[in-house]
Amino acid sequence: MDTARFTIPSAQGTSSPGISLNLGGVRWLARSTLLLGLLLPFVLSTYQQTAVTLALVYIVGVTSLVVLTGYMGQVSLCQVSFMGLGAFLCGALMGNLGLSYWVAAPIAIALVFLAGVIVGLPALRLRGLILAIVTLSLALLADNFLFQGVGWLTNNGNHWRIARPHLFGFALDDSATLFRFVLIAVCVVLLLVVRLREGRTGKSWYAMRDAEIAASTSGVPIVAMKLLGFGIAAAVAATGGVLYALAVGSVSPEPFTFVASIQLLAIAVIAGIRSLPGAIVGALFFIILPQVLVQFQAVVPLILGVGLIAQMLFAPQGLGGVLDDLQKRLSRQLTRKSGGDHASV
Repeated sequence: MDTARFTIPSAQGTSSPGISLNLGGVRWLARSTLLLGLLLPFVLSTYQQTAVTLALVYIVGVTSLVVLTGYMGQVSLCQVSFMGLGAFLCGALMGNLGLSYWVAAPIAIALVFLAGVIVGLPALRLRGLILAIVTLSLALLADNFLFQGVGWLTNNGNHWRIARPHLFGFALDDSATLFRFVLIAVCVVLLLVVRLREGRTGKSWYAMRDAEIAASTSGVPIVAMKLLGFGIAAAVAATGGVLYALAVGSVSPEPFTFVASIQLLAIAVIAGIRSLPGAIVGALFFIILPQVLVQFQAVVPLILGVGLIAQMLFAPQGLGGVLDDLQKRLSRQLTRKSGGDHASV
């Protein structure tokens, strides 16, 4: 009797868009990170460095939506709540237990991973609009109870002050050093997500997203992959939360409301929910736009609404999809030109 083998359907829809994990791409990202880390602090003011550092933090938050919604096809409206939970847990572990940031942050991320797995349990039976309503209810619960009424977690409503630690003798109180650290951390997260996407786990997620029944009959462990995806997406969001606590130096409930979750999802959709480059563009838009329109804050939701309508009409794959299409066209043109040059020779 033959034993069943674990195979992944090789359908066209399961191909992974965006950055491919290869040695050239890793080298390019490493060099770009080093260049940005060295040069940007010299050309930006302290305020601008803080704004760009926050944008880097929200790149991680949008990446969690790329993993969950883009790669797995699951809808979540509580990713910002996972960010907040990671930040508050980090502050509570430091404030109540006296742990250092380097110990508290990984513990907080691990605990939020478990919370994400628990939240993923309803996704085993629910999907689409019903799952979105469930996650929205969880975001409301976190916003109105967890981040407001749990004294141990919120320092009895007095918020947490995060003491910035040292790293290899460098003080993270310095804005330039903090920017460089967050930049490196974000690049590590992106590389890990790309590694997941290109491996067996990512191919399983794509198979489930495109045809769950076919994936199941092909041997994909649907329950395990769904729970793992929710846990990883929550852990990625929590990583953004602990980086936010470090970047801002305090933890309060205001940035982690359910409205922020909806706005972040809207940004991710506009930027390209399946694209990591789109996540970068979307996070920059999410942070930089309110800074530019500081005198017109009421216009920001209007811009998001108009952007969503325009994206649905003219760029269903989002800005990231547009960038991918341009990259493919450019690659084809370069290939044709190279082929023509060789033919002429």
